[in-house]
Amino acid sequence: MGKNKEKALVAEEHSHENTRRNFIKKYGKLAAITPVAVTTLMSPATSAAPKSCRGNGSKSC
Repeated sequence: MGKNKEKALVAEEHSHENTRRNFIKKYGKLAAITPVAVTTLMSPATSAAPKSCRGNGSKSC
């Protein structure tokens, strides 16, 4: 293998590593925060369906 091909392979490998690093920098925070936010939004107090009627004895729900 020639030196030019070896240099090209090394440069391509570094390019892939940099692309991966940039992706992690950009979306790593989102990946860490999203489960917490979804869990908070899906808590029983906020996701419970409202009652459509009030049971005052004469009417059942």
